[in-house]
Amino acid sequence: MRQKQQHIERVMPRIGRGLLGTAGTAAVEFAFAAPILITVVLGIADLGLLAARNAALEGATRIGAEYARNNSTCQTGIQSSSCITGIKNAVQNSGSFSPALTFPSDPSPSCECDDGSSITCGTTCVGAGKTPNRVLVTVTASQAFTPILSWGVIPTSLTASTEMRVQ
Repeated sequence: MRQKQQHIERVMPRIGRGLLGTAGTAAVEFAFAAPILITVVLGIADLGLLAARNAALEGATRIGAEYARNNSTCQTGIQSSSCITGIKNAVQNSGSFSPALTFPSDPSPSCECDDGSSITCGTTCVGAGKTPNRVLVTVTASQAFTPILSWGVIPTSLTASTEMRVQ
């Protein structure tokens, strides 16, 4: 009699387990959770790519400003075509940017007196009778950014600007 009872238990499930059983519940739970997990992972990847590209772009503009500060061509005139071309080449060649960088405006100088007041470059500071003590160059570059998924809050264009003292 004992054998017959064991055979019946194997063929027919217990009433407490229900008629459907529990086989496949993990797959169903994963099917519900997978889209949420994939969205979170892609969001983290997009933010990471955005941060990395932004840091690379900021570093590239810093390299362009350093070029302006250290290059003898730029010491005589920041707005000369050879200086501007050299700055742009230094920014482009500082990394492998894909898509290529664009320059919304040419690198431009600005001048300040010792007290921090802005003046037009080439003029003298009021009261001091001297030429400006600070000549600053501003280098601005942009790059298109395409996120993995369209989020709406992640920008599709990055812009970085660096200002550095030339003297």
